[in-house]
Amino acid sequence: MNVAQIIAKMRRVVKVDTSQYDDDDALIDLNIVKDRFYSSILSNSKEKLNWERWKTSSVALQSEYTIPEVASDTAWAKLLNSVSINYNGETYTDTWELIYLQAKEIDPTTLPNDWDYYVENQSDENPIYYVADNSYFIAPVPRTAITNGIKLTGIRKIPDYTLSTTEAEMKLPIDHHNVLVEWLSIEWHREKWSEPWIVDNQEARYERELRKAIKMLETRVEWPTYFLYPSDQEDEITL
Repeated sequence: MNVAQIIAKMRRVVKVDTSQYDDDDALIDLNIVKDRFYSSILSNSKEKLNWERWKTSSVALQSEYTIPEVASDTAWAKLLNSVSINYNGETYTDTWELIYLQAKEIDPTTLPNDWDYYVENQSDENPIYYVADNSYFIAPVPRTAITNGIKLTGIRKIPDYTLSTTEAEMKLPIDHHNVLVEWLSIEWHREKWSEPWIVDNQEARYERELRKAIKMLETRVEWPTYFLYPSDQEDEITL
């Protein structure tokens, strides 16, 4: 279902029309549950929906960088998974792509020295980073600026839906769109001051659909797949 169809289905289930629950109110409620459901998927399953990678230029002697913006109308980072850095401009022979070293995420409070020590002295063959507020901090600091010298991987936020949002643009599993329908039903009953038992029943329906959706994602059939990497090291990866 696309956004318009989800709202229409909710109106059929609750038996209301557009005069009782207009599109503007429905979109506000739908975007709330979209973010909540998306966070539940990321927190409770190994799904990497809306995965992306970004590149940004390093700045000489700068350790702090801003995480890509999260806003209702953008699709930037919701969850930062990795930070990789190129310190010397070295590239691969054939592709000319920069060679990045993946930094290790650390807790700066567990380090024996102050963070500034590592900004200055950490080996550029073993970079580290941590995240605080809306920034990530890397060590050692780049000595020279390199275009696209930093690569991030992470999960993008889903931009807020509009009535014209297509099924593919929704980014949520199609099988679980009924979770969104159930939440809209809760919000309508709350706004119309329905009897408490009606709201409670609808909340129970929503929670049941949410649990089913998460369980379905967690219990997918897993098959081992073997890959031979350039290092001739054979690893087992479970899909």
